[in-house]
Amino acid sequence: MKTYSLSRRLIVTVLLVETLLAIGTTGVALLYERRQHLLTFDVMLRGRSDSLLGAVQDAEDNADNVMLSPKSIDLQRDDLYQVREPSGRVLGQSPQWDNQIQSNFREGIHGKDFRFRNHEYRGLVLHGVRQVDQDGDHPGISRPVIIDYAARLKPVRHAIADAAKFLLLSNSLVLLLTGIALYFLLRRGMAPLESLAAQAAAISPPSWDFQPPEQALAVSELAVLARALESSMRKLADSFNQQRTFVNDAAHELKTAVTIIKSSLQLLDSRPRSLEEYRRGLQSCLVDCERLEELVLKLLTLARLEQSTVSELTARGQTNLSETLREIAIQLDSLAALRGVSVQLNLNDNVNALLPPEECETLAFNLVLNALQHTPSGGRVALSTEATETTVRMEIEDTGEGIDPADLPYVFNRFYRGDRSRARTTGGTGLGLAICKAIVDAYGGTIEIRSEPGRGTRLRVTVPAARAVPHLQTVFTLDS
Repeated sequence: MKTYSLSRRLIVTVLLVETLLAIGTTGVALLYERRQHLLTFDVMLRGRSDSLLGAVQDAEDNADNVMLSPKSIDLQRDDLYQVREPSGRVLGQSPQWDNQIQSNFREGIHGKDFRFRNHEYRGLVLHGVRQVDQDGDHPGISRPVIIDYAARLKPVRHAIADAAKFLLLSNSLVLLLTGIALYFLLRRGMAPLESLAAQAAAISPPSWDFQPPEQALAVSELAVLARALESSMRKLADSFNQQRTFVNDAAHELKTAVTIIKSSLQLLDSRPRSLEEYRRGLQSCLVDCERLEELVLKLLTLARLEQSTVSELTARGQTNLSETLREIAIQLDSLAALRGVSVQLNLNDNVNALLPPEECETLAFNLVLNALQHTPSGGRVALSTEATETTVRMEIEDTGEGIDPADLPYVFNRFYRGDRSRARTTGGTGLGLAICKAIVDAYGGTIEIRSEPGRGTRLRVTVPAARAVPHLQTVFTLDS
């Protein structure tokens, strides 16, 4: 996958947006500048037309005609003008005036632009009145005149071009300064992220210690990521340490089992023995092999549960938890009778758990067997179930020896034997409760244990329900 720089993308994006805004504002500013200059230009045209009106004088003839006095005309050399009477009589015009200009004014040139000899002009038509023979109290004779006037737009074009150059240079300077500022600000702003990345890159299997940098924690957006990384690294460290401990313990258990089998075989081979001695020795090896097989199967069960997804597991079916507990109680009835322990069932009917039969049976069997093994003669083991719309719950309570509070947080750890409930004298592999915890976790449930030394243990398992169930209760006791 092609990589890219986030800082570079941000800088380019900001500069692109700023460029578009600069283009838009520059266009609006130039349109406004043009409008203002044209208004000023129109005022100038009106002023020059008024000066032409002032140059219209009495011709001093008997008909009281008017004429355009050349001495009173002081206009720009490139200006175009014509002074005429409404009758069409021309009083005067500029040297460049021709029929093309006349046709433009005839079409209505007032306030409009046109081209003449490759130059742009703007025209104005002024209707004025000149008083002739005005003397003292005599107002004189009013003689209307029409002035067609046009001037080149060159000054306006130059002014707009100068404004465009100024805006272009100023906007370019702003973009340059913005780019430089963004570069340094982003470098400074990305420093906490870079330090966080450097701290994360230093993590390795020998050292899972991760301490988020203070500057990363000071940024609210990065603090969430830093805390998430810290939590993930802590979980990974715990998982790695657990896996390492598990591998070491599994290797030790397997080595012990193999050593026992090897020692038994060496002992049989040490000297000639009778057929009965060989038979007893082989039976002992067979028992040890069965123990080794049990250990391997439990290890494989743990591995399968940890590698499967919830959807893969739940797709395997559902189980009536109450029926499973009844069957387990019947299977272990002889063990309960041998140990002098009574088993009490307080079960709701049709408590369907989202567990496949194999996992449900393993879970129930391990928990009930563990309770029986650690309940002294004359004690009691109570099994109960209940259901809600979303979950089902199983409780196993015994009146056994209990668990020391210091060992209670670790009873679900693999091969943990700090407590009497995990001692080798029970004949277990140290994986039963660990498998129960793995099954419950794999299916999104919870398992809780409460215990007091000398007063017994209560274990509660909650798993997702397959469907809502009625609470029809049955109670009976299996007495030893």
